[in-house]
Amino acid sequence: MDNQLDGQQDLRRELTRELDRMAPGSAERAGIEARLKTVDARITSLDQQIAEADARVAQASAVPGAIVPPPPRPLAVGYARRLWKRSATAVAELPREWAERFTRLEQAVDAVAVELERVGEGQRFVTNLFAEQGGRALGAGSAEPIEMRQREPMRQSRP
Repeated sequence: MDNQLDGQQDLRRELTRELDRMAPGSAERAGIEARLKTVDARITSLDQQIAEADARVAQASAVPGAIVPPPPRPLAVGYARRLWKRSATAVAELPREWAERFTRLEQAVDAVAVELERVGEGQRFVTNLFAEQGGRALGAGSAEPIEMRQREPMRQSRP
């Protein structure tokens, strides 16, 4: 209803301006004065409707003269505003202990990478060695066979 009231008040201002520009006694002046009376009646009616709606809201809430607050702003707008304000602040430096820990972590990862590369080189070397020997196992034929003793049968005890 507030939008309707604002629209009617804007229309009244425009009609008043036109009326001020016209010469007194012109035929158009009477028409604009009639429209102005109609707009005034609408504004009065809208004011009464708004007052009645406020009274019904106050009565429903059991608080005389209560006014319904406007709805809150959307959460996304508030969050975006917070991010925008926060971006203007300077970024704090990391604590010294954290920087030292990150440095040690980086060195440890580098050491693991070097060792992993060495393992990979060893695997490539062994694979090439097997390929050159035609798939024969390393050291095959150079070991002496192991002799196994025969198992003795278990003795059964008699009671």
